[in-house]
Amino acid sequence: MESAKSYREKKSKPLLEKIVKVVRSVYRAYLDVCQKFELLQRKYDTEVPYLKKQLAEVRDENAELQETARDYDRLCRAYGPERVAETVAAVKRQEQAEKEQKRSQTRRYNRDER
Repeated sequence: MESAKSYREKKSKPLLEKIVKVVRSVYRAYLDVCQKFELLQRKYDTEVPYLKKQLAEVRDENAELQETARDYDRLCRAYGPERVAETVAAVKRQEQAEKEQKRSQTRRYNRDER
């Protein structure tokens, strides 16, 4: 039979120390999780309004593009798809020529500056 003092020193104190270590490690892990949660919550709170604003802008842009598509369909019905396609192609060629002309002028100026 074991005395109370011996039982306390050999069994209950070491067991209690192990329990304290485990509780401390669990508490430390809990604090880490709480900190990560707060960080994620702050990120969420800042991202949600930004994303809502961005979504509203995209919806507005989408509405404008849908209106443009409806206008294009009206033009195709009124003038025929071939004529509209030819006109669009001609305007694109003209824009490209103007762009090339501006580019060549800026190259010429850059060469003169050197």
